[in-house]
Amino acid sequence: MNYSIILQAKQMITKADSKNVGEYKYFDKCRFCGSEVVRVINLGYMPLAGNFLDKSFSKTNFEQEQFYPLRLNFCKSCFLLQVDTSINPIKLFKNYFYFSSSMKTLVDYFENVAQEMKIYLPNKKNSLVVEIGCNDGTFISSVSKLGYKALGIDPATNIVKPLIKKGYPIINDFFSEKLSENIVKKNGKADAIYSFHSLAHIEDMLDVVRGIKKLLKPNGYLAFEVHYLGNLINEFQYDMIYHEHQYYYSLISLKNLFNNFDMEIFNVRKVPLRAGSMVYYVQNKKFGKRKINLSVEKILQEEKKQKLDQAITYLNFNKKIENNKLQLLSLLKKLKSQNSLIAGYGASGRGTIMGNYCELDSKYLEFVTDDAKAKHGFFTPGTHLQIFSSNELIKKNIKYAVLFAWPFIEEVKKRNEEFIKNGGKFIIPLPKLRID
Repeated sequence: MNYSIILQAKQMITKADSKNVGEYKYFDKCRFCGSEVVRVINLGYMPLAGNFLDKSFSKTNFEQEQFYPLRLNFCKSCFLLQVDTSINPIKLFKNYFYFSSSMKTLVDYFENVAQEMKIYLPNKKNSLVVEIGCNDGTFISSVSKLGYKALGIDPATNIVKPLIKKGYPIINDFFSEKLSENIVKKNGKADAIYSFHSLAHIEDMLDVVRGIKKLLKPNGYLAFEVHYLGNLINEFQYDMIYHEHQYYYSLISLKNLFNNFDMEIFNVRKVPLRAGSMVYYVQNKKFGKRKINLSVEKILQEEKKQKLDQAITYLNFNKKIENNKLQLLSLLKKLKSQNSLIAGYGASGRGTIMGNYCELDSKYLEFVTDDAKAKHGFFTPGTHLQIFSSNELIKKNIKYAVLFAWPFIEEVKKRNEEFIKNGGKFIIPLPKLRID
């Protein structure tokens, strides 16, 4: 199936303004079970969250940037919350600029997870551990140091090609059922498969689960971490909805998915990283020897109380998003009427989503600052604001900064003490609008 625009008459949406709409697949049924779905969240046309525009771009060629509809559907049968479009994964992931090793917090975390494997895999020498979406090899390096045989899989050619040349055990490809068969022929079956924030990004998850099923030993296990739907809803994290985040998992929906493959979730663990994640542990029903942890039933009951299995929860969430936008724009208009200069803080995927949904372009913001030097001079996707160092807040006499990186408010305040001493204030847009 080609990545061309597919819109059925009853689902057709008029193209907004003069935006250049890119090619994508459209799904009008549940991608897991094929049942009817209901549209619950609509953020409109969005650019790709991490598609920061090169310094060579100018106002004359910004119009070449491509936008894609960003909408979420809910399945009333298997309770999966899912994006209704899919963009060619080569466009999203073949040239990727996210590096796990750049963050010490993640490096330390991966080392701890590797240590945890001693509980499940005491026999190191004969155990094969595979990671789906290994990025720059941070986790498989930790696994190898402990004496396990490790194998990583990742499609980002720019990241893994140099590592393969250095001898890292990595396959530069997208994980699939076919690839799993090739791995089994060359390496044998895996004792454990790990994945960190990758299994919500894959278009055909049914193919992936089939591949996992074939790659795992009968008594092996899968451990994967993704951003948790419960956190997204309860903490009002609508800015975590990206095109590449194709699924928003609850334990309820994942239990239904793996049940269809005669597999079961035997443990779950909440992780505070990345604004709230969940680790799911999965095994084959017939051969898995691990008891179902009490945490599984506990989380299931929590989700039912939160009504994560009901469409009304997400319809109400969409209304909250709309209200938050109106409140933020009302505040910015008031501040602009007082001749206050306003900037954005945090050129991230979160900033891309919020900035475009709330239409925070040069009408409201002077520019955007970011602490990553690699982004300085680039332009934000969609809103086309140039990115500078946070030093510009003081140089340009900025009075207010909209903090797109709002989960890191305390860290940001420490880094910008001079801005605050000079009377500068941060506008915290989520989870509740306030000025700090």
